[in-house]
Amino acid sequence: MRVIISPASLKAIHSHARETYPEECCGFIVERGGQEEVVRVANIQNQLHARDPVQFQRTAATAYSMGREQLPVILDAERGVLAIRAIYHSHPEHDAYFSATDRDQALGGADAPTYPEAVQIVVSVRDGEVRATKAFAWDDVARDFVEIELVSGS
Repeated sequence: MRVIISPASLKAIHSHARETYPEECCGFIVERGGQEEVVRVANIQNQLHARDPVQFQRTAATAYSMGREQLPVILDAERGVLAIRAIYHSHPEHDAYFSATDRDQALGGADAPTYPEAVQIVVSVRDGEVRATKAFAWDDVARDFVEIELVSGS
């Protein structure tokens, strides 16, 4: 299995990851009207942590919670205006892997992800530079996310 994203999308995700370093970035790759685009979403994890550090124990350095910019994407996906191709986030000072927390977040408390067709992309950023980018897809048989090939091409 593999996912193909445009070089422009990969460049935009890498740029977002570098700009938000040393905190995690997050967002979507969507397809709207036959065109692929990257939608950046604010990481509000620090605000949540400041408001309730017991419930939100981690800061944006090691976690992400999507801000309000996610709402139009989700609504448009539900209306069929766009398709969510991927959900991305970065791991500052860590490898590009799909953690147990990432899995829990993608599942949202269910047995399968809300958007099973959406690939999960994780970017490793160390010392402000992108070191690796990996993709993970939901596997119905394994009932888990598995690493797949990420190809950047037209």
